[in-house]
Amino acid sequence: MTVRFCLVCGARLTIAVEEGRRRRRCPRCGWTYYANPVPATAAVIIEGRRLLLGRRARPPYAQAWDLPGGFLEAGELPFAGLRRELREGIGVGVYGPNGFTVLTAVYRVHPTSRHMRAADDVSELRWLPLDKIPYRHIAFPAVRKVLRHYLARCPNSRADRRARRLNARPSHRAS
Repeated sequence: MTVRFCLVCGARLTIAVEEGRRRRRCPRCGWTYYANPVPATAAVIIEGRRLLLGRRARPPYAQAWDLPGGFLEAGELPFAGLRRELREGIGVGVYGPNGFTVLTAVYRVHPTSRHMRAADDVSELRWLPLDKIPYRHIAFPAVRKVLRHYLARCPNSRADRRARRLNARPSHRAS
């Protein structure tokens, strides 16, 4: 979305350089549009050796895979927003969290029920084996990156098992 008019006085915005960044500013009242990112949450739900992904029902990236989650409402804390989004999107509550924050807050959670359904902006749910995640078909580049990062360090992931095997091999260095 490109804001063209001032949200305070309605004048047409012009481009101004502020702290080395190009921003839209109102020449009449001085209001600046910062185009900050919108906070969102996402859930990493793993059962056994499978990850739950949801197929997006709406643009952007309609029909691409994504982690269950969504945008925070004004005044909502990240985990509360995640719980609300999961109730809306897949029909379950969760407990947890075990997460880390990037731009999107991603939490490793456990569903309160095995009875999940695609709803709201999710058209399909599917459990996928951890070693068969369709990274090229994940909706957002940041989600692909965070999944690769998390799953590479996830206990019992293929990368984790490979690292443990390599570390367990005897060293054949000359003394």
